[in-house]
This record gives sequence, C-alpha cells and structure tokens, in this order.
Amino acid sequence: MKSKRWLIIIGTLFSLILLIFIFSQLDWQTFFLTLCAIHPEPLIFSIFIVIFSIVLRAVRWNVIANLPLSYLHSFWQATSIGYLGNVIYPVRAGELLKIFAIHYFAKIPLGRAFASAVLDRVADVIMLGLFTLSMLWLHGSRLDPLIGNSVIIIFVITLIFMILLISFAQHLQQRIQTWSISEKWQWFKEWLLHGLETLQTFQQSHHIVTVLLLTLTLFLLDAYWMWQIMHAFGWHLPFEAGITVSVFIVIGAALPSAPGYVGVYQLACLLALGLYDIDATRAVAYSIVLQLLSFAVMVIQGIFITIYYGFKLTPQPIDYE
Repeated sequence: MKSKRWLIIIGTLFSLILLIFIFSQLDWQTFFLTLCAIHPEPLIFSIFIVIFSIVLRAVRWNVIANLPLSYLHSFWQATSIGYLGNVIYPVRAGELLKIFAIHYFAKIPLGRAFASAVLDRVADVIMLGLFTLSMLWLHGSRLDPLIGNSVIIIFVITLIFMILLISFAQHLQQRIQTWSISEKWQWFKEWLLHGLETLQTFQQSHHIVTVLLLTLTLFLLDAYWMWQIMHAFGWHLPFEAGITVSVFIVIGAALPSAPGYVGVYQLACLLALGLYDIDATRAVAYSIVLQLLSFAVMVIQGIFITIYYGFKLTPQPIDYE
C-alpha cells in the first residue's frame, strides 16, 4: 500500500510540474482565440470514431481470449470500465480493473482474464514499436535518439519474449501441472495454467494475423481521429501528423502521472506538433480538446455500464476459480 501511495504522489507531482512548466509558456490570448475558432463538424465525427475504436478493441480482446463472439458484449463492458479506471485512477489502474470486470461479466477464470489482458497490451507494444520506427524514419533528424531507441529496445525485448513464451507454452503448461503446492497457492497455479492455455492459441498463424490486423486498424483509427481534430483547428497537416501525435501520447502514457494523464497529454502534443511547426500555445489548446473529447466518451460509457450493469469500482471479494 505504501508503494502504491508513493506512485500516486510521484505521478501527481510529475503532472503538476509539467503543467506549471507548459502553461507558463502560453500566450493566453492566442490560446482562447484558437479554441474559439474550432470547427465542430470534425469533433462530432471524431466522437463516433472513438466509440467505434473502443468496440474494435473489445473485438480484439475477445479474439485474443479465444472465445466466441457471443462474449463481445462482455468484453466491450470490461474495456469501457478499464478506460474509465484509467481516467479516474492513477498509475493505469484501469488495466487491472478491466481484468476483474471481464471476470465479473463473462465468468471466465481470472488467470485467463489476466493472460488475455496482458496479451492485449503486448499487441499494442509490438505495433507501437513498428509505428515508432516509421516516425523515426520521418523525423529522425529532429528527434532525441533516446526516445526512439528506448521504444525500439522495449519492442525488440517484448517481441523476443513473446515468441519464446508462445513457442514453449505447452511445455511450460505440462511442467506446471506436475507442481505439488499447498492449497493456499493453488489459485496461482490455476492462473498460470489458464494463462498458458490462452498463449497456445497464438501458435495458430491465422490467430496472430487477425490480432495484428486488428491492432494495425486500431492504431490507424486513433491517428485518424487525432488528425480530424487538427482539421477542426483549421490545420492542413499530412496524415502522418496524426500518427506522430498518437505515438507520442502512447509513449507518454507510460510515464507516471495524475489520473487521466494530466500534463502528459499536453507534453506529448507539444513535442509532436512542434515537429510540424505548431507553436506551444496552439499545441496545448489542441491537447486539451483531444483529451476532453476522448475522456468524455470513456467516462460516459464507463459510468453507464457501472450503473446499469451493477459493476462496482471498489475492490470486491475475489473468486480465484
């Protein structure tokens, strides 16, 4: 509990320092004039893209869990609650919350829920690495090499680890089944077995291709609606600008921050749009609109599900079976 409290404090302080630094550089007259000049049509269109993107993420998670599409409604509910958790709680607590949510809605074992959720995030890391490579190719001369190199190293390590884990999943499962452990730790053994069972589905090439195609579509959709927000501001930037912003935001989300990535969004947009000669004031205005739009969709969906379906965001007794 103490370590969690320190993470919250560090994240909040980091966000506060970022906000003070960023807002101290703004021209407030230009800031408000930029917001007043927004065209509403691309904003409305972007709302529908964000909603569809959440549904598509639920589809991918459903595929990764190797369950029939009749479970899609449960995966959509759990995905929406996970996003709500990331908005209202610090240190990406929504990632853990959605595991318990899918366990609650779909009645699948926690081990399988955990493994599928981790694989869901791994798919994002792999695609992030590929998009970061493309961004380095486009802006390599203007970027700090440390940013690109760090993501590429994580990408390579994750890819090698996943290839090895998938290849030896069946062997590991057989070894774990022979373990003789106390009843107290039996739940942990079940988690591992369910997790490795989920991993074995990736030994089928068509399964991997489906997940990667869905992940590619999701990244392009995120870049597209972020690009649409640029049109709302009257900026005629290439589509690659949307890709650049989305990559910076995903990388920034890994940093400690206050709930809702406050400060991180602003820094990510400032750095990304700076590559296209958008000044700090207009970049921060863009980041606020981007953040408010996506969070409005996530919060409304998440709250609706928690109220209508009776899911509680507070810790509940856990059934490990």
